[in-house]
Amino acid sequence: MPELPEVESVRRTLSPHLLGRRIADIKIYVDRMIKHPGVEEFTSGLKGRVINNLLRRGKYLLFDLDGDKLLVVHLRMTGALIAVSGTETPDYGRIDFVLSDGSHLWYTDVRTLGTLYLINKGDTLIKGLSSLGPEPLTGQLDIGYFSTVLQKRKGPVKGVLLDQSAIAGIGNIYADEALFLAGIRPDRKANSLSAAEMKKLYSAVLAVIAQGIENRGTTFRDYKDGEGKKGSNQEYLLVYGRGKQPCKKCGAVIENSRVAGRGTAYCPACQA
Repeated sequence: MPELPEVESVRRTLSPHLLGRRIADIKIYVDRMIKHPGVEEFTSGLKGRVINNLLRRGKYLLFDLDGDKLLVVHLRMTGALIAVSGTETPDYGRIDFVLSDGSHLWYTDVRTLGTLYLINKGDTLIKGLSSLGPEPLTGQLDIGYFSTVLQKRKGPVKGVLLDQSAIAGIGNIYADEALFLAGIRPDRKANSLSAAEMKKLYSAVLAVIAQGIENRGTTFRDYKDGEGKKGSNQEYLLVYGRGKQPCKKCGAVIENSRVAGRGTAYCPACQA
């Protein structure tokens, strides 16, 4: 699933192609991906609206439209939004937003798990969006809040990092990478961390998120940015996806386990 760095990279690469453009038409080929309102109202509500801004909150993309409307998109596992200047249909094209200059914004999705909503600004009907916690790199997530959240939790620290209502935007990739960088096992109880460990983990979270954005996201298979390009952050990962391979830091074998319901990679020598 695209995480904060991937969705932010999509936002940054799409913005130059979309801002100020009017949505002339919408062609929907998989109706069930439209979650609110119904397909006809979704289509009629979008036609003619200008894209004033493209924002991101956690893993959600928010299209700020004129007329006090928001188009909200969650890419889920395999979704992508790609700006296309010509008439070609990309692979797995599910929704075609035809823009006023003749270009297209395609929503593609191999597994068709993505979700789209057209809502009024200020609406709270998308529970996953309205319940998001603060997120890294915005100033919202400071060390005081971060430490308080960890101190209150008895479950594994990785579970806290994955909890979008506690901290928005972190998924499996960046949780594993941050915990390795901080030298903390993912199955450690969150409230067992010392003040020094919490500070190291906080810094590690900021570092891996910033690295992911700088490298335009992590691509293993499906993820592409708004221009259809793959990210390069997979080339810099230290533990995620490296199970049974030697640790780049100490040479010990990276172990695979399951923590907080998710596949997890960690170094048994570097993480305590």
